[in-house]
Amino acid sequence: MKKRLTDIQIDERTPSHRILFLDGVYFGSVDASCIPKFGLRVGLEIEAGVLQKLIEADEGMRAKNYASELLSSQSYSKNQMIDQLGQKGFSPQAIDTTLEDLEQLGRIKDEKFAKKWVARRQRAKPKGKKMLEHELANQSIDKTTVDRVLNGIDDAEETNIALQLAQKQAKRYQSLPPQVAKRRLHGFLLRRGFDYETIQSVIERVLTKENGQ
Repeated sequence: MKKRLTDIQIDERTPSHRILFLDGVYFGSVDASCIPKFGLRVGLEIEAGVLQKLIEADEGMRAKNYASELLSSQSYSKNQMIDQLGQKGFSPQAIDTTLEDLEQLGRIKDEKFAKKWVARRQRAKPKGKKMLEHELANQSIDKTTVDRVLNGIDDAEETNIALQLAQKQAKRYQSLPPQVAKRRLHGFLLRRGFDYETIQSVIERVLTKENGQ
């Protein structure tokens, strides 16, 4: 059954939207971009199927605008964005369309997100690969991407990060017996996500220096 578009008004609460009236009755507020896209004009008779497509197009535009707003302040992984849009109540179809557009535009890239996460972590609170791997997995980054990003950290860089942390931490253990200091430093580095070989190498260098040997 067709309905006649009897009026189009600017939505005062959201000027980027237009309020539509069908047969003199309020229909809803849609993104202004939908007007030329569907060739909407006062007096146009619209099929029910076209109205459904209009509703879907408007929801898709709202989802994209919301996603762009989120991305203006921080980076999001693909799965994080899916969660955000889902919590906002957007339909699976609108979410899929939005993610596809964002990926094509290069605004959602899990590898880019993961690299930024690692760089930010290494500046603020350095950690080993094992801990970074765990954190990225919690951010819903797939294992292949995580491995590719963490492989960019070579052994020398990993050891240097552990060494700097250990040197700072070891100062707190100067009054402790060597074996106690070693055990505590080992636990500290282990909790930061460093592997056994790196930890042993660093502990030997740091505690030997601290003991003046």
